[in-house]
Amino acid sequence: MPFVAAATNPTPATFAGQFFGTVADRACASQDALLSLHADGQYVLQTHCQDDLQATPARRGRWSVTWNGTCVQLTSDSLPAQPLEFAIHDGDLLVLTTGSCIEPIEDPRGRTLRRALDDTGND
Repeated sequence: MPFVAAATNPTPATFAGQFFGTVADRACASQDALLSLHADGQYVLQTHCQDDLQATPARRGRWSVTWNGTCVQLTSDSLPAQPLEFAIHDGDLLVLTTGSCIEPIEDPRGRTLRRALDDTGND
């Protein structure tokens, strides 16, 4: 059952799951990414650069839902001063943002992560 961002803030326990897709980075124009948001508020972000097919070290840290349920913020254990923010769209789509989390849309330039299905084929 998909989650729809509403006026209430979803909690890590209700929004946790895996997301996959592509994101851009300073070191690599396009990376395949797997983001695991755990119900305890921890996350793991694993990426592979499409340019040279090299994996980057997994990033770990804490995540939270911010801006009245419109953003997921990742705060890295190793770089806490440089959090990543993803706009939430219908609970099944995250779009990497550098500004506002209002009205996110799927971005064909490689900033979009989709919710992965669990082992039973459900969201």
